[in-house]
Amino acid sequence: MKNAMITSVMLAVAVGSAHAGFDAEYTGMTGIDGSINVDNTGTGGFINMDFDAGHNNFDYTDVGGDRGAGQFSGGSFSTFCIELQNTLLGSRSYDVTSIQNSPNPSPGNGGPQYDSADEAEVHAVVAAAIRLGWINSDLSAGANATNERLAAIQGQIWKVVLDLAVVTGHGTVGSEMLALQNEVSNDPSATVAGLRAMLNADSQDQLFVVPLPTAAFAGLLTLGGLAGVKRLRRA
Repeated sequence: MKNAMITSVMLAVAVGSAHAGFDAEYTGMTGIDGSINVDNTGTGGFINMDFDAGHNNFDYTDVGGDRGAGQFSGGSFSTFCIELQNTLLGSRSYDVTSIQNSPNPSPGNGGPQYDSADEAEVHAVVAAAIRLGWINSDLSAGANATNERLAAIQGQIWKVVLDLAVVTGHGTVGSEMLALQNEVSNDPSATVAGLRAMLNADSQDQLFVVPLPTAAFAGLLTLGGLAGVKRLRRA
């Protein structure tokens, strides 16, 4: 399985600075109910509760918009949440932007506004999950996916974006979170081609993958041997 991972400079060129967005409807979660605990009471926050965690599944409800690559180009896709203060109900219109420009509204349940460091950490978590075969480069379930591992990915994403919160997984999910964290340490600067955020002020914001333009992808292959550009990696 090939996973296109590139440096942040090439990523910025490939995905561009802005994207149009799309309409999508949440259709349910594939994971484990109540498997992740988020606690930020020690830093003056008010959350100390368990959350359902895993893949969030969506159907597109428009025929246009800025559809992504791979699974994201079809009628449905699966992804992961990057905020806690909203719920996922009904069809919404989502804007596509960088992770550091999320969430919308600003976080009220887990810490300060996201920044470039948070974005880099999310990239590293998703890249590690791809290397392990838990997910594919379009965030769909990989060959080694289990409900526990999908929940662990979600938990690890919350852990890196909710800076003031303690995020832990219950049972096997906690063990898988640790395995994922260990894999992140093998390449903490890894990035994932096209990884962005889909935002709506009335719905939980999610990760999203936009396609690499053909010309940019061809250039990536040509420049693959140059310093600062990671080659396509096989899991």
